[in-house]
Amino acid sequence: MNRKSFSIFFVRDTFKVGHLMDDCSMSQHSASQASNNTELLATRDAYRFRTAVSRLKGSSFVKHYELHDDKARIYYFGDFASYRRLVPYSALAKEDYLHYLGTEGAVYQLLLDSTVYLLKELHFLNHVTIEIPNHGKIYTVNVSRKELDEHLDCSLSEMKDGHHHRFYLLYRDLEVKKFVSQFVKVRRLRRKH
Repeated sequence: MNRKSFSIFFVRDTFKVGHLMDDCSMSQHSASQASNNTELLATRDAYRFRTAVSRLKGSSFVKHYELHDDKARIYYFGDFASYRRLVPYSALAKEDYLHYLGTEGAVYQLLLDSTVYLLKELHFLNHVTIEIPNHGKIYTVNVSRKELDEHLDCSLSEMKDGHHHRFYLLYRDLEVKKFVSQFVKVRRLRRKH
């Protein structure tokens, strides 16, 4: 199946708009051609980043995402009503939203899962920021690859071998709490008067 898409990517301090391209054509370029062309690398990385974001848990509720060189930023919808306003014909129900973002514990688990997944899957990423406004607060994780590798006592980039997933990380409540205390910042939203 050939799908057409275009990307906006950041190369050498400027934004570039990629042309419409076949998603399947990205893998047809040899490694030597890709290493000689910065724009091709940026386009390939943008494609891989979009694909990884689409595979995150709760990815349907991602409002916006950005990729700047080796830094990724992801923003989620703050509530189901704002999601429904922007995507009125979605088949997803409020229960789907609550499954991923219904409790503070679910938000913390989503932040940990998403951060680890992105840094494991995308070798070119070195920094991830994820923001979830929810429950009257804004939950933000802002972590580098080095910090997370030290925290987990492993190298996430070595956990992926081509397209085959060889390792899985399973978290207990204690690991989630340690991650939250070290990397997640929570601040109250200001109410509009």
